[in-house]
Amino acid sequence: MSPVRRLLPVLLLILFPVAQMLPARAAEAVVQRSVLALVDLREEKTIRLSRIHTMAELPLNHLGLSVVYWDVAQGLPDPDRYRDLRGVITWFAGDPFADAQDYVRWIEQAMDRGLKVAVLGQTGVRRSLDGTLTPLAVVNRFFGRFGLRDDDGYSDLTYKSRPAVSDGLIGYERPLAGMPPGYPLLRKTDGRFTSHLVMRRGGDAATDSHLVVTGPAGGLVVEGYARHHDAEMNRRQWLIDPFAFFRAAFATDDLPKPDVTTLSGRRIYFSHIDGDGWRNQTEVAPFSKTKLLSADVVRMAAIEAFPDLPVSVAPIVGDLDPVWKGTPEALASAKRLFALPQVEPSSHTWTHPFQWAFFKDYDPAKEAAFLDRADDYGGPRSPLDRLMGRSKRDTTAEDAGEVADIGRYAIPRAYLRTPFDLDQEIGGALDYFTRLAPVGKRATLVQWPGDTSPFEAAVAAVRKAGARNMNGGDARYDADYPSIITLPPIGLPVGAERQIYSGNSNENTYTDLWTNRFFGFQNLINTVRNSDSPIRLKPFNIYYHMYSGQKAASLNALRRNLQAAREAEIAPVAASAYAAIAEGFYTTRFRAEGERRWRILDRGALNTLRFDHASFTAVDFARSSGVLGQRRFQGSLYVSLDPVVAEPVVALEETERADRDPPATVPYLIEGRWALAGLAADGPGGAFRVAAQGYGDGTLTWQVPVSGRWLVTAERNGTRVWQGEAEAGADGRLPVTVAAPAVEPLLLRLRPAGR
Repeated sequence: MSPVRRLLPVLLLILFPVAQMLPARAAEAVVQRSVLALVDLREEKTIRLSRIHTMAELPLNHLGLSVVYWDVAQGLPDPDRYRDLRGVITWFAGDPFADAQDYVRWIEQAMDRGLKVAVLGQTGVRRSLDGTLTPLAVVNRFFGRFGLRDDDGYSDLTYKSRPAVSDGLIGYERPLAGMPPGYPLLRKTDGRFTSHLVMRRGGDAATDSHLVVTGPAGGLVVEGYARHHDAEMNRRQWLIDPFAFFRAAFATDDLPKPDVTTLSGRRIYFSHIDGDGWRNQTEVAPFSKTKLLSADVVRMAAIEAFPDLPVSVAPIVGDLDPVWKGTPEALASAKRLFALPQVEPSSHTWTHPFQWAFFKDYDPAKEAAFLDRADDYGGPRSPLDRLMGRSKRDTTAEDAGEVADIGRYAIPRAYLRTPFDLDQEIGGALDYFTRLAPVGKRATLVQWPGDTSPFEAAVAAVRKAGARNMNGGDARYDADYPSIITLPPIGLPVGAERQIYSGNSNENTYTDLWTNRFFGFQNLINTVRNSDSPIRLKPFNIYYHMYSGQKAASLNALRRNLQAAREAEIAPVAASAYAAIAEGFYTTRFRAEGERRWRILDRGALNTLRFDHASFTAVDFARSSGVLGQRRFQGSLYVSLDPVVAEPVVALEETERADRDPPATVPYLIEGRWALAGLAADGPGGAFRVAAQGYGDGTLTWQVPVSGRWLVTAERNGTRVWQGEAEAGADGRLPVTVAAPAVEPLLLRLRPAGR
């Protein structure tokens, strides 16, 4: 059997993955990378809207930390239930504990067992839930753990207060300017802690209060000094540098970071389309003359015109199936799209629920009240009506507001022909789109519709159907949203399940919910740039709806984004592949095996690790296995893992130079557009082979131990489909461009000429 045939199932699993649970391992000493977030859901209502999830979890994820949540309304958790717990984080708005002294004892026990604690906002220790004050001696047991002492004072008149100490951790997105918030008087008592912000009143050093500290036990930021909130603009910005604060508080420098933004040394790119507006008649000339569907315009102008950029297309069954509100024309347009090699079939469900909470405890009788509003949902309406789920009779915002039970939507889902059926919405829709696709293609991704807030059983249904899920998050980082706070974390826990967020927001947030400024989506590129510099925080994701093919302005904006992607250095993958990588972030574990050497366990489809502050660091290939390559970027070292190696080992060493790729005695990948697997020697003289899959020409850069001319061939099923040459410079860099399609995997062979 040829190497390609042997590797094909592996590549398909990596790049077009189906859900699977890896077997549990026996208890073992692993590197701690989980942080326990204590939240009070009596006050914050949901994890999705909590301060820790919306503000702190993104930087924690970037530092390699996975966040687990506990609602303190249920009491205090047993830390032993978490096998790799590194620390605890809190961000309270008040005092949520029935017995604050019991909480102080819990924190002390957690720290005594080596857990680090990061406290932002209110501490939760000054009084109990019933208002009973905590004795000051007990309060100071808590503050003493952070090298501080509470002098039982408070500065509420701060017009004379100025920073006596304010280091680089302060003023990250907004300077500490104007009248500072009131603050408690906290003296430092332990020199092992670093004070990042010290406020002084009237120039008197005796009044110094230490408001932001980090040290061996964790870190603390008093209320009002972590982030600024502009109530008028509804805008939040960090006052502290959350990356630096959490890095110090949780001591993450020794932690390998599972990275979901990068593949083969390049930024991951993926694109996905929700099917809303599929049957809208386009207004774009010259397509409007023949009354083309928006879906067909998107296909011709934004998909067929960019064959090097993959896209996952998710229709709504009700929009296509003639038994519902579909037409033969709409059905045919889906088949044409799914037949394109760069298109992955996905699902936007069967009936397009608008508010998922309505269906958590479904009552058909409750939904029956909306039937008179939905009799002509499939007919021609304005885009706003379509977005809001209004029928032609419901033409005003006041009409929509009458239905308070489902928020801003006028009906609970787009199509009410039959009672809601979760199995039909998830597994049924996936099967429907798989049948529409060519043989060999499967729909394995559910793109959440409506408010993108599925309940636990809905996410579980996706997993049980052997698929992945994605959507939600609405990532923006631009002039209108000038903070990383509006970049969401990787995903959201939904009960025992996990929702994966999309990489970027769709065009709705740029067009006022598709009501005006239809050109607005062109501003996506600002978020793309800002989330890649000065540190890479998100993949490059173009996410939109089929109604972008309805108007000339929206279509032009979309094409500008696609052109920007074409010009960027990216590693394009299907959207389901990104969802699989994101899931791997949460399952990945590390086992330390000697100095600066780790074995990687249970990583799923995630194949990139990042080591920060690593300009003079390189992979020690002699002590490593299962490593494809390495690349330095932004002061970090990105390490590419070989997908065919279940438990790779990564060891690091120091190098003398940061201005060139580290030399090695074996070939390794620096960066490339394609996903690679199965790197192996292929004869004498340094020759090697590797399987590849991807979109567009295969631009790859290798570091090889032999300079001079190299011969490169590409094979599929034992037949050579391309051959060429490349030149390795004296520094060992070997740039290669394979001009052959690799949507179906190839086997690449590279060998020095004459050997």
